[in-house]
Amino acid sequence: MKKVLTTGFAMFAMLFGAGNVVFPLILGRDSGHQLFFGLLGFCITAVLVPLLGLFAIMLNHGDYKCLLAPLGKVPAFLVITICMILLGPLALTPRCVTISYAAIKSYLPAIPIWAFSSGCAVLIFLCTIKNSFIIDLLGKFLGPLKITLLFSIIVKGIFAPAAMMPVTLTKMEGFRLGLFSGYGTCDLIAIIFLSSLILSRLRQGLHPEQQQDARAIIKLGLQASLIGGLLLSLVYAGFCLASGLHGAQLASVERADIFSSLTILILGEAGGAFANLTVAIACLTTAIALTAMFAMYLHKDLLAGRLSYLASLIITTLITAAIASLGFSGIMKFVSPIIEVLYPILIVYILGNLLWKWWKLKTHRPVSLTITPETSDWEG
Repeated sequence: MKKVLTTGFAMFAMLFGAGNVVFPLILGRDSGHQLFFGLLGFCITAVLVPLLGLFAIMLNHGDYKCLLAPLGKVPAFLVITICMILLGPLALTPRCVTISYAAIKSYLPAIPIWAFSSGCAVLIFLCTIKNSFIIDLLGKFLGPLKITLLFSIIVKGIFAPAAMMPVTLTKMEGFRLGLFSGYGTCDLIAIIFLSSLILSRLRQGLHPEQQQDARAIIKLGLQASLIGGLLLSLVYAGFCLASGLHGAQLASVERADIFSSLTILILGEAGGAFANLTVAIACLTTAIALTAMFAMYLHKDLLAGRLSYLASLIITTLITAAIASLGFSGIMKFVSPIIEVLYPILIVYILGNLLWKWWKLKTHRPVSLTITPETSDWEG
């Protein structure tokens, strides 16, 4: 049980990054009195689908290459590389940095975003030198601390005197908005490539015969994923409700600044330091895992060991700092179109793989029907 709880906290800590902070808050503000239907759609693509992705990975022995192999050698390589770049220094990792910057810029206006990005890159580098300590660091310390801080804001926000803002959305429109907003978290992509860290943590301390027992590992993984998924769902619901109750005050706030503005509304000016700490921890834990993962991929797969892990890590953090200087909106301009195509393809592929592996249905190579939003309201 201790192993399951620690791994569940680690899953939550790794997945809960910048998109998980911003998009449920945007959804709560924009869905108004249709918040329930928006939250339902959001939890499907931001919680249920990633958990199915983890299940599919476990059925493939924790190997994402094995999972994607039926696509063919070249298509699988392209999908893996695109996903890694998105998770690494060109999208999700610098997005974590920009959200942290948005939380503190009103309190430290003299610090430009490039300087803040450089400082974060150095900190991430120092935390990722010892890759073997990542899961223990996330699960035992940063994960529980982050959960405590986030739930403190949620409880205070829900009980603050405010009213839900009426909107013109129908129930189905609210559901669609939430469904496509879940794309922005990119948690399905993240869980596919971070699952090896999760499974490695589950195997530690088991007897050799237990480590080879696939069913026992899957059982532990499902239990840990339920804990991580429950924590994500609770935080998403709390964020949506807190943002929805303050929708009128947040109507004109930029998307990257919505967390900082909401915290000031809830906690007052003195709570700014508290908000900064919360966002910094939430984004740092995800950035640490993503940076280590991409640096290892660059070292082992793309460069085939021709460059050391340390050099790969330095390159990764330098690119992260440069891209983060573009700001949240600048990053999302080129990330959103890629996600709109890639994310639903992965969803259909994961479902097809589960049908093949678990229910033994005879299928051909998966063919995906891509579903994208008619508008770009979710993109940020």
